[in-house]
Amino acid sequence: MDYKSTLNLPRTNFSMKANLPNLEPKILLLWQDLKIYHRLREERKGRKKFILHDGPPYANGSIHIGHALNKILKDIILKYKIMQGFDCPFIVGWDCHGLPVEHQLFKELNLTMHDVDIVDFRKKAKDFALKFVELQKQDFKRLGIFSDWDNPYFTLNPEYESKVIELLEYLVGEGFIHRAKLPVNWCGRCETALAEAEVEYLNKESDSIYLLFKAIDPKKLLENSRDTALEEIYFLVWTTTPWTLISNVAVAVHPQFDYCLVEFNDKTPPSKVSGWSTCAREGIPMDKLIVLAKDLIPQVEEKIGVKFRVVDSFKGVKLEHLKLQHPFFQRSSPVVLADFISPDEGSGCVHIAPGHGEEDFSLVKKYALSVLMTLNDKGIFDGPPEFKGSGIREANDKVLQKLKENGFILKHEKIIHSYPHCWRCKNPIIFRATSQWFLDVDHKNLRNKLLEEIKGVKWVPKAGFERMKAMLISRPDWCLSRQRYWGIPIPAVKCKACGEIILDREILAAAGRIFKKNGSDSWFSLDLAEFLPSKFSCHHCGQTEFLKEFDILDVWFESGASFYAVVKNHSSLEFPADMYLEGSDQHRGWFQVSLIPSVAKEKISPFKAVLTHGFVVDADNKKMSKSSGNVIAPQSIIKEHGAEILRLWAAYNDVSVDVKISKNIIRQLVDIYRKIRNTIRFILGNLYDFDYTKCSLEAKSLVEVDRFMLSKTMLFYKEVISHYENFSFYKAVGEIFNFCNQLLSSFYLDILKDRLYTFSPDSQDRRSAQFVLYHILKILNKLIAPVLSFTAEEVHSCRGEFKGEDESIFVSTFDKDCDPQWLDEKLNRRWEKILCLRDKVLKEIEKEREKGIIASSQEAEVLLKFEGEDYSFYSSYEYNLNEIFIVSRVTIEKGDFQIKIEKAKGEKCLRCWNYREDVGRNSKFPQTCDRCVKVLEQRNKQE
Repeated sequence: MDYKSTLNLPRTNFSMKANLPNLEPKILLLWQDLKIYHRLREERKGRKKFILHDGPPYANGSIHIGHALNKILKDIILKYKIMQGFDCPFIVGWDCHGLPVEHQLFKELNLTMHDVDIVDFRKKAKDFALKFVELQKQDFKRLGIFSDWDNPYFTLNPEYESKVIELLEYLVGEGFIHRAKLPVNWCGRCETALAEAEVEYLNKESDSIYLLFKAIDPKKLLENSRDTALEEIYFLVWTTTPWTLISNVAVAVHPQFDYCLVEFNDKTPPSKVSGWSTCAREGIPMDKLIVLAKDLIPQVEEKIGVKFRVVDSFKGVKLEHLKLQHPFFQRSSPVVLADFISPDEGSGCVHIAPGHGEEDFSLVKKYALSVLMTLNDKGIFDGPPEFKGSGIREANDKVLQKLKENGFILKHEKIIHSYPHCWRCKNPIIFRATSQWFLDVDHKNLRNKLLEEIKGVKWVPKAGFERMKAMLISRPDWCLSRQRYWGIPIPAVKCKACGEIILDREILAAAGRIFKKNGSDSWFSLDLAEFLPSKFSCHHCGQTEFLKEFDILDVWFESGASFYAVVKNHSSLEFPADMYLEGSDQHRGWFQVSLIPSVAKEKISPFKAVLTHGFVVDADNKKMSKSSGNVIAPQSIIKEHGAEILRLWAAYNDVSVDVKISKNIIRQLVDIYRKIRNTIRFILGNLYDFDYTKCSLEAKSLVEVDRFMLSKTMLFYKEVISHYENFSFYKAVGEIFNFCNQLLSSFYLDILKDRLYTFSPDSQDRRSAQFVLYHILKILNKLIAPVLSFTAEEVHSCRGEFKGEDESIFVSTFDKDCDPQWLDEKLNRRWEKILCLRDKVLKEIEKEREKGIIASSQEAEVLLKFEGEDYSFYSSYEYNLNEIFIVSRVTIEKGDFQIKIEKAKGEKCLRCWNYREDVGRNSKFPQTCDRCVKVLEQRNKQE
């Protein structure tokens, strides 16, 4: 007889091989037909909202792996909140303006900003940006992201642009915006000012020099020293940017540092002193004296290779106003006091070029220093004559040569150090004093308000608070203007008569109205008169003729204004947003530029919580770059393995640190996915004849191990929900995997096979198992849904098992299929004790298998001996333990603890594969045990 045909073997259309690249597009079509986003919004109408505001990526290329990580994390949170019952409107956005788009377009056009017509270029830039918006949108949709894809926000939309100008108008009216000539980050290659967030620090080789400034009148320092009237005094200065000496106007010392007047400790000619620069002039008198910070003398001696003897010492404040001779120009440089001088490096004497440094510039007002700036927009010197036409590198070499000729270099070497670079073109930047528009972060006590406001924000991880705090404390005024073409123009005007540049609220209000109707291109195409109020005159000289200014707004101000242009301006959203979620670099980027104007205008943070993730790196923790050849494109992973594996990757890692990805890591995730999928497949396969509406059971009527599994499932549910709630997705995925791989596959599903396959289909024991499997699957499928969205929807679509269910897994809520009364701590403790015994028994069985005494656990019978309470406890489970151990028989006796494994007595039942002494008693079914005979006889009656 073919006994296999009499078994209740699994049946399901849920395939073992997912073939995700082919399956996922079908699920996407299902969601499209359901209009899933709007269906969920309608389903949750009137419920409490959860607003995750989407930070806009730049629309200048296809999405990369970092984009995928970011959007998937947002989608996981939103789907979790949706299934918690929240209404979760999610409006995706794109940053369409700014240097990234402009830079990429110029690259494609093979042109520079001096080769194009601005109006024509802006049209091309718009088309360029919108082309990549569409490409990125399709990639994001392919990841399974839920959003209102037909109505995203673009920073180039006229309504958005008008809101940005409206926000700027408010800040101007409240006095936050001012125009000043200050040093800003400047990229000569891109010819524009850069925001702090547009600067990245990379290693750079620089010229490190110790040079001399000669004191013009040293008598002030020699009053208390030896008779040195004929000696020369020099200040020792250290710099890594020799070219900035062209703009030097002073030398700074720290007022509280101790400074020393030193001489060389021996009279060896300078050219013979070990370490003395070979470019130092032969015959410099060795009776010269040098000024430097006392605490830095050992460091300088080691660096230069000489020994100094201290002649005199004094506080830095004594040096104030002393005149020094510029090392190669016929002008003097006064000694000034500054508290920003480092006690850890250099010489304690710092050369000051206010046109090339923020700290240097801070001394201008106090000492009436000149701001020399002969470096043009392209990083080319317009003067002095000997440097005119030189770039920075060429000018640097000329400065070094002049210093060598004058004998003023004591040490010259090349060093590798961290230096600011333009994040777009990767070239070193400079600090360059230019006239720009700034937002004053201290106006109306704004900085302190920002620091107070971030205390009420939930930072995930918590270290984000300290990072943001430190950045706000030290941040300079915000430079808002850029010298580019592609962006929202700052509607400022210049008086023809006096040259005054004016940013007026009335002009801004007019610009906002016009931009809303015609877009910001209108500033370049319409006559200025369209923007000027009637009888408008210069605030400075009273004249009435003006020219347009063409600076554009910092793109970060645009994207930061999304709290005002989107969150406060969209009918489905609520301000402030519940969460902002971006990469950790956005503490100095989008988080900060959103916070500043929001607190200035709305008096409140634009976000209640901030979650950050690390950068994506390769297996060796190296940043991904095309030059390194370690880039992994999300599109290639989707094509080979499916978006589901990318989603699992995003959730599987602790994203509070940098996130690794490699082909090997992807393969490991494929294995993890396969194990989860196969667990689900087994459960589905064993529910093919289970109808919950007809087979609903009460918990108390279930087999005890089934009740235990319901209880453990409730514990599992609570753990996973807790991890989701804390945004610890990697812990949630870990719990899910362990539940599937250990508690289910290695225990429960394994021991159920006999009951599911061999018992009568309608038997109480089999229905008990199916009842529990049904609920385990319902709960498990919901818990994987935020991460493995495609798979969860596929499972939910198995209509044979889920008749009458919602049309999507996401319409349902987590708590719908959970009964808190299933949790039974007392039962859990009993079964943890049984499982502990099971582990011991299985180890002993494995030993017998290794000896060759038995081939499988079903060939074994187990003898257990216990004393006292253990005997009472385990003997009550004697007739269940054979199922728990998957053996043919278990016997329990009194005595010292013992586990004895023997080969089972009797014959093998060809139907259930257990060894029984009753096999062969029935002549009709001579190869089966009595238990199987009863099932077969019942089956014959039903047929």
